[in-house]
Amino acid sequence: MKKIMIIVLMFTLILSGCATIDGNISTLSNDVMDYTDLFGMKIHDINVQIGTSDYEDLLENPLDETYYSVSLTVDDQTFGNVGFRTKGNSTLRSVASSTSDRYSYKINVSKYEDQELYGLEEFVLNNMFSDPTFMREYISYTAMNDNGAIVPLVSYANVSINDTLKGLYLMVETVDDSFLKRQFGSNEGNLYRCDQGTTLLVKEGVYSESVEQKNGSDESKSDLYAFMDILNAMPEGEKGDIEDVLDVNSALNYFAANTVMQSYDSYNGQFAQNFYLYNHNGIFTVIPWDYNMSFGTFGNGDMTNASIAEPVIGTSLNERPLIENLLAVEEYRETYYELIKKYVEYFEDLEVQVSELKNLIEASVLEDPTKFSTTEQFESTTVYQENGETAVNMMNNQRNPGEMLPGMEDGQMTEQPQDMNNQPPPDKSDRPDMNKNEMPLNREGKEDQMMSGNSVSLINIMKARLEAIKTQLEQLGVQ
Repeated sequence: MKKIMIIVLMFTLILSGCATIDGNISTLSNDVMDYTDLFGMKIHDINVQIGTSDYEDLLENPLDETYYSVSLTVDDQTFGNVGFRTKGNSTLRSVASSTSDRYSYKINVSKYEDQELYGLEEFVLNNMFSDPTFMREYISYTAMNDNGAIVPLVSYANVSINDTLKGLYLMVETVDDSFLKRQFGSNEGNLYRCDQGTTLLVKEGVYSESVEQKNGSDESKSDLYAFMDILNAMPEGEKGDIEDVLDVNSALNYFAANTVMQSYDSYNGQFAQNFYLYNHNGIFTVIPWDYNMSFGTFGNGDMTNASIAEPVIGTSLNERPLIENLLAVEEYRETYYELIKKYVEYFEDLEVQVSELKNLIEASVLEDPTKFSTTEQFESTTVYQENGETAVNMMNNQRNPGEMLPGMEDGQMTEQPQDMNNQPPPDKSDRPDMNKNEMPLNREGKEDQMMSGNSVSLINIMKARLEAIKTQLEQLGVQ
């Protein structure tokens, strides 16, 4: 009888998909493993198998962001008929207009088939554009997650295409159905991706937003406009009805993180972009996104002493009502400063954090055949430099901190930037393979400094920033 029960139990386990046996390898099924286990301080092996003609088309037309059906292997899990495309905005255009073909990619496991990677439907692979440390996004998202923000999960991946190693990428959970279910328990609300120009201002009945609705059946944006109306109608220094439509702490945490990490490719910066708004049961939550240009690399000049009381760069506070109106409320301002202090304390041991990450990824970085930066840059940017620089200067056109980029007037973009003088991407068919110490080249065959990054230590940048913030807190009388 006992033997019969054991046989029945084993048969039940096999039918339920609790485990699959392939040779000597035992792997957990999607029903057993939680996809969050994919993320954290680990490096995955990801291989994409794409048809020759499809891959040629992708490389010839990267700006189209066309999906192709591929076979995807993540470690020991393989899926067929997976959606695969290039992704990005300015970074995508920059790579397309260079000699490099190191694109960032979006992978949608469930685009063509009802399948998931341990419950994860979609993720992106970011190419470390302009980040010789290979750490900026990882540290940014991890810091925010550890300090209570609602953010995507991240890990690393050695990425190969058709069995050819492309290099070390950052694997990032996308803000989509899987993310919403994990964070909110539901994906039924309206999700808006906020792109360039989403200031959330309402002037004379005009709503300043540039959003792409990613989720939700009601596409009228009536909930977004109602939120903007309440935000802009807040009495000076008073809450008004804002808590009826906004998770205020999510916004304050977002501002605090951006301010401490000098992340101005965001709502805090001149372009008012790179965040999501999700309406869950009538309450909007601010969800951070896109941190490869954090730690003072977006813009030019020394932002070490950027104001924490008026945490904007390249625009004015009255052009950012979500910051101005919330920080005008004493209770919210005090919470914001407490969050600033938490992030300052968190980054006090940044040197240890960087060292641990370096131990994890260094071998992969050294073997990365297509990386934008040099091995020497990786080494110099991930150690403390005695008497080293504390600011990044990457723009060719020298500007003061906060000075507008071309096409900007009063904090607003007057025209869309042109894709390298409207010229098509260069012919890359004869592009020589880049060795690990070679900088990417632009259209004119010159080193592309924006793509490769810089040699300023991340640790030096943050040590200077933290000291400046402590001084400001003292001057503001914040205990």
